[in-house]
Order: sequence, then structure tokens, then C-alpha cells
Amino acid sequence: MRQYRKIIEQIRQRHVPDIRAGVFDVELAAAPDGIRISGVTTQPEAIDELIAVVTLKNVGVRIDDDVIRLPDPRLGKGHAALVRTAVAPIYEEPRLPAPQISQAVMGVRMEVLSRTGNWLRIRGEDGYLGWVQQGYVIVGDREWATSWERGASGEAVVSLGAELVDADGRTLSRPPWGARLVRRGGAYLLPDGRTGSLANGEVVDVDRLTDRFPARGESVARSARRWHGAPYLWGGVTQSGVDCSGLSQAVLWMHGVALPRDSDLQAHVGQLVEHGADFDGLAAGDLAFFAEDGARINHVAICLGGSHIIHSALSNGGVEVNDMLGETEFEHRLRALFTHARRLLPDVPTSPAV
Repeated sequence: MRQYRKIIEQIRQRHVPDIRAGVFDVELAAAPDGIRISGVTTQPEAIDELIAVVTLKNVGVRIDDDVIRLPDPRLGKGHAALVRTAVAPIYEEPRLPAPQISQAVMGVRMEVLSRTGNWLRIRGEDGYLGWVQQGYVIVGDREWATSWERGASGEAVVSLGAELVDADGRTLSRPPWGARLVRRGGAYLLPDGRTGSLANGEVVDVDRLTDRFPARGESVARSARRWHGAPYLWGGVTQSGVDCSGLSQAVLWMHGVALPRDSDLQAHVGQLVEHGADFDGLAAGDLAFFAEDGARINHVAICLGGSHIIHSALSNGGVEVNDMLGETEFEHRLRALFTHARRLLPDVPTSPAV
């Protein structure tokens, strides 16, 4: 069925132009009584189109549709998952070793699309697809996961780097920045049912997030500075290790702005900013984007106002402040690779603040 490879690829490009957000893995094979189409997809309409094309080219031939539409109906009620550990790595493939493409923090809800052994193919709340080992999550139905997220059994809270201890004072968990917990009385409930008390760090009520983390540029800049010194980690989203887009996503989420996972996707959110010759048009909370030699966007930074940015860069070893008008070799390079900036927040200060 080699003649259909080009058709399959054309249909995939139309319906799943970005494999980070969709699945279209199908193939055609000759069957004893016709043609068999097999595989998996998140886009049922793509399969409908493929079947129509194959049918038109093979009038009177039996077409067997064995494609699994995701979420896989064989999962039963297990279509949702909550991260039960402080952080769960998300991999490109269902195996180890495999590239880590992202992470999810405790209490984050995922959609389960399929299962391969002890691996779950998931879709994150940001739409990103990947694989997580089952040991990192608790699986259940969507109603249960949504109920947890809303704090139905208590009050939903968000960790700002808390440390929880058990009744004997032993460390129970260290939920990172952005982890979701439920407070019940004086105790904190974890997704797997364990409870602990707050020994160190801080949590904030979900209902008070907008008061504590308003959608204002200077507030975003202050939040970003709290990550200063965090080490660089490809695919990381916590202060124990974070990449450039993980930093902007984690910081902006606290301020009510939901971003896609990768920098090239984030580069389409918000309004384009006229940055000015000396970057004097950039306000605190804007996002600055960078690319190598006209290639796609591969780096993002949070603006602190004017030419100053904070970002997680391998060249810095982690989260640091740089001046795009600075004199270091790296800052010269940043200036050369800068492409544009975008504004996601409603407030625009009259002058840049560093």
C-alpha cells in the first residue's frame, strides 16, 4: 500500500500539523477480503477523510476500519489522571531511556488517551501530548479528577514551595511551585489520599491567586525573580530545574495566563510589541523571543522592563538576569538572536522599570 503513504501524510498535515498536540499514526494493509486501515488518532475526522479517499479509489472493495480513536474506549472510566508525586516527568516515548519533553507537578490533571503496559499516553492541561509512567499518577474518571481540582472535599490551594510532614514530623512531600493540594481543616490532602501538615514554605488559596498574583507586569517580574538561580533542565518546570518555556509557563500561570508548553507556540500568544531601537518599548511581563539564523523560535525570556530580561538559559546554567544591551559575549548574542516580543498583560507602564 505504498501508493497511499503520500495521501496519509497529506491528511496528517491537514489535521495534525503539530504532533505535539495531536496523533495520526495510521497505515493501510491488504486484507484477505479487502483493505485494512489500522492505527491510532486523536482526530476522527482525519480517518473519515482517509476512508472516503480509499473508498473512492477502490469502488466495491471492503474497507476494514480498525483505527482506535483516542481516548481509547478500552480504558473504561480511566480517562483522567492526577499527578501523585511532587513532579512527574513526561517522555517522548513509552520507554526508558527516552527524551524528557516536559514535567507535571503534583495535583495537575491530565487526560489519559491510551495505555501501553505501565505507560500512559496523556494530554496535559496545556494540550501537550506525551507519555508518563503509571507510578507517577493516580488514574480515575473525569468527574473524580475535576472534583479534586476544585477542592470539593475541602479548599483548593496551590503550593509556593511547601514542605509537608506526617504525624511523626517526618517529611511527607515537598510539592513544588504550582502544585495543587486540598486543605481539609488543618491538614493538607495529597492526590493519593495521604495527609500532612505544613512545616515550611507557603501555600495560597486558589480563590486568592488573583489577589496575590495579579495580571500586572511588575507582579510577574517579581514572581520571575523568585526563580533566580534555578538550574537549567530541558523539559523542566520547577525551581529544581527548568527550561526557558517552562519558566514562562509556570510564572504566567500563577498570574492567570495559560501558555502553551514550547517557546515557538508561546510566540503566537498575546499582542506584538514595538520593542524600539534600545528595547525601550518592552514592559515588565512582556515575553521576548529568540531564534537561530531565521529558524523557528527556540528561546523565550520574561521581560523586566527595557532591555533587561530574566530567563532560563543553558549558557547561564539556569535562571539569570541579562541585559540585551549588555557587554558580555552572551548578551551580544542575545541581542543578535532577538526576533520580537509579545504582550500578554493588560497593564502598560509609562516607563520601563528594572
